[in-house]
Amino acid sequence: MPPLTVLIPTHALKREVIGPFKDMNQQNASAPSTKLIELVVKNVEDHITDIPLEFVIGLDHKPDLALSIDYLENLENYAKSTKNVKITHVDFKYCDRVMTTKTATENFYNLIETCETDYFMMWEHDWVFIDKVDQEQLKIWNRDIDMLRFNQHPNEPRKEDELMWHDERGLRTSLYSNNPFVTSKAHWILKYIHHGYEIPDWWGEYGAFIEGPINRLIKEEKIKPRIHLYGDRSDLPVIKHLNGQVWQ
Repeated sequence: MPPLTVLIPTHALKREVIGPFKDMNQQNASAPSTKLIELVVKNVEDHITDIPLEFVIGLDHKPDLALSIDYLENLENYAKSTKNVKITHVDFKYCDRVMTTKTATENFYNLIETCETDYFMMWEHDWVFIDKVDQEQLKIWNRDIDMLRFNQHPNEPRKEDELMWHDERGLRTSLYSNNPFVTSKAHWILKYIHHGYEIPDWWGEYGAFIEGPINRLIKEEKIKPRIHLYGDRSDLPVIKHLNGQVWQ
């Protein structure tokens, strides 16, 4: 059974420098505590029991902020006491006002580079399972699937240009999303890595970091992804977004 690495991007505090939320801080409400991360790790472990799991937590670190410094120290202490958890980080000074789309992308890509297994599950720091998981669906190495994406809403198109259809392997979607997903490191590097680095300077037209440039290229028919959804048409979500800005 191939092991699966769960990659968890996190931050203590970030500040938007473009768009409607310009100059507004977005703080991880539980930082510098690691209790949100610990809850998420335990939740994933409780729901995925048939696949060997490793966890890498990636911090979008602000080395000139005491909150981020304390959070990193607490994450490292947590990892030392937990056998299957590692910590990595990318550093951007808060005072430099680097776009969050850039810092989040660098954190995201650093996590993938750090991953030592063939397959990974991208799982931002404030997502949890809320229902029993069909673990066979997650074993994409047995299903000839490039990417399996979870949906935080019922499996129905939510945008006018989103298509959903069935093929012999399950339910397909025409759009990428930063919602949790499972893929192989080789597929990510082959299909997406260069496109995700096209840091957008818009706000919300195509989506946030990573999903913005990728969905723009999908709509322009410059890339043709093969993305499947967990579950079947109209199924209710098995994941939930806790919203780390308010969860404590």
